[in-house]
Amino acid sequence: MHPRPPLICRFPRPIAQGVCGLVLALTTAGALQAATPPLQGPQGGLFISPFGEPFRSPVGLLDWFTGADADRDGTLTGKEFTADGLRFHSRLDANRDGRVDGFENTAYEYEIAPEILPQSSAFRGDRPEGRGPAPRARGLEGASTFGLLDEPQPVRGADLNYDGKITVDEQSKAAMRRFGLLDPEATGRLDFQALEARLRARQSPPSGLGRFFRPRPD
Repeated sequence: MHPRPPLICRFPRPIAQGVCGLVLALTTAGALQAATPPLQGPQGGLFISPFGEPFRSPVGLLDWFTGADADRDGTLTGKEFTADGLRFHSRLDANRDGRVDGFENTAYEYEIAPEILPQSSAFRGDRPEGRGPAPRARGLEGASTFGLLDEPQPVRGADLNYDGKITVDEQSKAAMRRFGLLDPEATGRLDFQALEARLRARQSPPSGLGRFFRPRPD
């Protein structure tokens, strides 16, 4: 349904008609923006794994979990979790030198997971042209908006010595640290239902004062 023209639109004067056109354009744009839900979480069809790998599917969390569950027993061990991180590290390591360097990290941001760019660009001090802000969920930024952990740039987050390169050893250590965050009871296994509940809780819409005072999720 088109918005009802304002009163000024009823006068056939050039100035009135120009103002009318601007008002209608702004009103229509606002209506379209309000009608378009943000792309986030299981409802939006994007999940980003703890290592930064995007899964563009309404069941992205399940797709990631199933792929990482090597023995198909319905849980993820620390070994399986780490192996999944190393697999993605190998995918990013284009020149096969055992490290993900700055060029490969940039390729990750622009070509593999561009949804995190408006936030992750803050690390580089630039902003890509032609991209609007990525969706935010309860104050989360970058990959945190779409994943299980509060880590806006998971690939760069594994750079433990801050030298701009992520080695296999650093990726393994980062994997175990992240596994511990997802397994606070130290059971040694990650359960899909628990991870799904965590994701939904992280991405539940804020209400009341929660939109201003949101505790950190991790």
